[in-house]
Amino acid sequence: MTRVLVCVQPARGHVGPTKPIVAALRAAGHEVAVVTGARYRRAFEELGAEVRVLPPEADFDETDLDGSIPGRAGLRGLKLARFELANFVRVLPAQLSVMDHDADVVLCDPLFMAGLALVRRADRPRLLTLGFLPFMPPVPTGPPPRGPADHLRGAVLKTLAPWVLGPAQQRARELLGGDPGMLFTDWPLHSDGVLQMTCSGFEYPRTEAPLHFIGPTTVSGAGEHPLPPWWDDLDGSRPVIHVTQGTVANDDLGRLVEPAIAALAGEDVLVVATTCGGRLRPGPLPPNVRVAEFLPYDELLPRCAAMVTNGGYGGVNHALRYGVPLVVVGASEDKREVAARVTWSGAGIGRARGSAAPRTLRRDVRAVLAEPRYRDRARELAAEMAAGPSMAEVVQLITAGRE
Repeated sequence: MTRVLVCVQPARGHVGPTKPIVAALRAAGHEVAVVTGARYRRAFEELGAEVRVLPPEADFDETDLDGSIPGRAGLRGLKLARFELANFVRVLPAQLSVMDHDADVVLCDPLFMAGLALVRRADRPRLLTLGFLPFMPPVPTGPPPRGPADHLRGAVLKTLAPWVLGPAQQRARELLGGDPGMLFTDWPLHSDGVLQMTCSGFEYPRTEAPLHFIGPTTVSGAGEHPLPPWWDDLDGSRPVIHVTQGTVANDDLGRLVEPAIAALAGEDVLVVATTCGGRLRPGPLPPNVRVAEFLPYDELLPRCAAMVTNGGYGGVNHALRYGVPLVVVGASEDKREVAARVTWSGAGIGRARGSAAPRTLRRDVRAVLAEPRYRDRARELAAEMAAGPSMAEVVQLITAGRE
């Protein structure tokens, strides 16, 4: 039996892909403790794991970030990015306060900055990074340059990086009592491996990090999200286009969902939109649109011809698992990076911006449907994911040498 400590930020997009790993570890007879927020305590306890709730100063409510994280309200753009990065580091001591040192293996969220403290310890347990975000270290990162535009992009990132990352790096020095010896975001490079939840064809070629491509792990079946009354409309008579802004960024569906509905209103497709807690503007919907709050992806995605999304890493890889090509429009958090990977991998069209006009979305969806190269590439990535390790093999990878 291996003692595994799992450290995960209290956010749906982090918890969702972590739960199947915890369930598999428990099913294999291993002892699992989870450090996360109060909101997700029950979800992990139901899997048989011990849960240690983060102290209030390190916990937050992803549905009310401004209300649950002091100082965040009113910030936008790069100022918000600077604040959030510094805040990730600020809570490092509070995270460490609920982590014991008896674990054989630690699985750590890349944004859980206790990982930075752990990689510096000579006597630390085996430390693996949970790769449910695009792999970006060393920062700044990007695809292999193909021309002057890529070189210019790299130069701009290198110029901006010190300003954006500086406050967080200084806080890391203060909390750790000296220079951490690395950029605070780069600690996964010094872990014992990264369980990257995609396939190699969707990540830039890397030589610096011990990446283990395990494919997407999230499960989303009808048991979690019941089928709506109109489900039989997905009968294959028209291409199904799924539209979503992900599970969190739904305070304003006018950024993507509503423009996509307008863009596709006159097309010979069936638009299936999820609101995930958001609200559409009042008024009648076009006859080719169906709406639900949540839908089971393992039931929906095999029926889809394309997916329009703001670029959550988990949702994008869930689509690629089923060979669904993508139109991505997103710029917040890591979504700019996801959009870039969609374009780079050839599995769709990615736009690193906060929103897009209906005419742009209509053109992009038409292109993804009409040009076989997008679906062919998405299917190639699906085949690569299917050939990846089983969950039993992932468990063996985690517990290697500890049983």
